Amino acid sequence: MKTIAVDLGGSSVKLGVVADGVLIDSAKINCRRGQEFQAVAPEIEVVCKKWQRSYGIDGLGIAFPSLVDPVEKRVLGHNNKFPDGVDFPFADWAKERLGLPAVLENDANAAALGEWGYGAAQGTGDFALMILGTGIGIAAVMEGRLVRGRHYQAGNMFGHIPLKRGGRPCRACPGTGCAEAQASTWALKDMAADSSIDSPLKQEPDLNFKLLRQYYDKGDALARELFQECCGYWANCLIGLAYAYDPEVLVLSGGVLNWGPELPECLFQEVDRRVWTPWGKIQYRLAKNPEHSVLLGLHYAYHRRLEGK
Repeated sequence: MKTIAVDLGGSSVKLGVVADGVLIDSAKINCRRGQEFQAVAPEIEVVCKKWQRSYGIDGLGIAFPSLVDPVEKRVLGHNNKFPDGVDFPFADWAKERLGLPAVLENDANAAALGEWGYGAAQGTGDFALMILGTGIGIAAVMEGRLVRGRHYQAGNMFGHIPLKRGGRPCRACPGTGCAEAQASTWALKDMAADSSIDSPLKQEPDLNFKLLRQYYDKGDALARELFQECCGYWANCLIGLAYAYDPEVLVLSGGVLNWGPELPECLFQEVDRRVWTPWGKIQYRLAKNPEHSVLLGLHYAYHRRLEGK
C-alpha cells in the first residue's frame, strides 16, 4: 500500500510517499506563518499529481498543526497557522482534486502513530512523545490507545501548559508563560531579546536552532544561555508527561533534534535527576528519522482506518 502524506508545518509543508512504512519519496514547500491553506493547496496538488503518475497511490494523509476531529475530518481551531483550515472540507478537497480518500490528523498524534507503527515506540502500548519543531507537539498512548479526550485535545495541548507566571504571551494560545512561549523555535527571538547578555545573535532576523547551533559552537554566551533555558523547560514538559500519562517510554522527535546528541542527553539527565517514578526507570528513545515521524504516522493512520481502528 502506498500513501501520500502531507505535513502542514509552521514554516513549511513536508510531503512524502510512504510504501509499507518506508518513505520512498519526499518534497518540501516553503510557507509562512498565517498563510492560508488554499494559498499553498495548488502547489500541494502539483506534487501529489506527479506522484500519482509515478506511483500507485492508494490514499492521502494530512497532518494539521492544531486540534483535529479525525472522525469528521475537520479542523476544530487554528493557532495562527493556516487559519482557513477551520471547517475546510479536506476530505472533499482530496476526493475532488486528487481522486483520493483521505485521513486528517493532528500533527503530534501523527508523529506518535509513526513512531508507534514503525519507529522508536514499537513494542510498547504506553508512551508519550514530544516533537520539537516550530512549536512543541505532544501526544500520548496509554494501554494501547492514542489519548484523544472528549474534545480531541487531550495530550495535544500539553505544549501550552503554563510554566511561568507572568511569562511571555503565546502566539498560538491565549495564555502567557506556556511551554511553547517560553522555549520553542518561534520563541527564540523573544528569548534572545529578553536576555541581558549582549550578542550579535540578537540582530539575526530569522533565528532558529540551526543558526543558534552555529553561535553555540563559537562559544557565544547568549546561545549557550538559550540552549540551557530550552533544555530546562523541555525537561519540565517531559516530567509532566511522566506524571500525567505514566508511560514506560518517552520519545523525542522533531527537526530540533538535528542539534545533535548533546540536546537529548541534557534533557534526559535533567529528567532523571528530578522525576519520581518508584516503579522503576523510564526508557528514553529518539525517533529514528525525527523529521519524518509525521509522514510515517499519516501512512499508519490510513492503514488503521482501513482496519476500522
